[in-house]
Amino acid sequence: MKKAVRLFASAALALGVLWNGQACAQEFPNKNIQIVVPFPPGGVADLVVRTVAQKLGQDIKQPVLVVNKPGASGIIGAEYVARAPADGYTLLLANLPIMSINELQYASLPYSAARDFAPVILLADQPYIIATSHSVPAKTMKEFIAYAHEKPDALTFGSASSSTFLAGELFKQRAGIRMAHIPYKGSAPAINDLLGGHISLILDPVITLLPHVQAGKLRALAVTSPTRIDSAPDIPSYKEVGLADLDITSWQGIVAPAGTPAPIIRKLNEEFNKALQSPEVATRLKEQGVSTKGGSAEAFASFVAGESKRWATLAKQVNFLPGKL
Repeated sequence: MKKAVRLFASAALALGVLWNGQACAQEFPNKNIQIVVPFPPGGVADLVVRTVAQKLGQDIKQPVLVVNKPGASGIIGAEYVARAPADGYTLLLANLPIMSINELQYASLPYSAARDFAPVILLADQPYIIATSHSVPAKTMKEFIAYAHEKPDALTFGSASSSTFLAGELFKQRAGIRMAHIPYKGSAPAINDLLGGHISLILDPVITLLPHVQAGKLRALAVTSPTRIDSAPDIPSYKEVGLADLDITSWQGIVAPAGTPAPIIRKLNEEFNKALQSPEVATRLKEQGVSTKGGSAEAFASFVAGESKRWATLAKQVNFLPGKL
């Protein structure tokens, strides 16, 4: 008899939780949603989320606020969202460093991507441009690789983040060349040094490098996508220049605090997908070389797992050891 009572109580509790989750989803959203961008304004992450958030707010008839909380490779903003209520009203703009590379870079983090976040949707991605300075006497990728072989360790590549550092290391592997690494605290100082001829090469998202290429100040050797992109049709893909397995993107997605009810995750996923499919969002992002993605929360979770495995393998190969915060 007692066992039957316990089973009845457990079933009632489960049904109550399910009913509450469904009720929350039916009412959701009934106030403003905050999307935290853990990076400074002005970058590709900021562009993507503000473009999508504007349309999302129109569709759900609630304000969608974009709040920048930069610092410590995105860790400050990520921790803030990880500790936020799991109700769907505080979300995080997540990318490769947040979800994968920070855990490779730091011995301890105040958050765990796998434990503290629930994937919602992959919003967009954008390949990198591999660009060189005019101080380097190479006009094509073939010429650059030949020049690097002639002068081993004389060339340098700059990186603006842990992800662009690993991208540069992957490029070195695929090209079979040696270059010294010069770290920077952001894209702007790295690009300035490339413009001044102080470093030889950089990999950075299309949005940051394309204006300098179009102005003739930098030379683009390739994009890190298997085909050419619409915003830069004159730049060859990595496959066209003879490289393999160099598919690298600067991607952005949305995650919620772990424990957010599944019906709310589904509602958010549905509304974000709708915003991404709107012509105004797709057109504006395409003009910046950004491809809209979308799909299910489960597909995004699988994508993140694949990215984490891929870059963890590379980190071991290049001795990318974790340090302290």
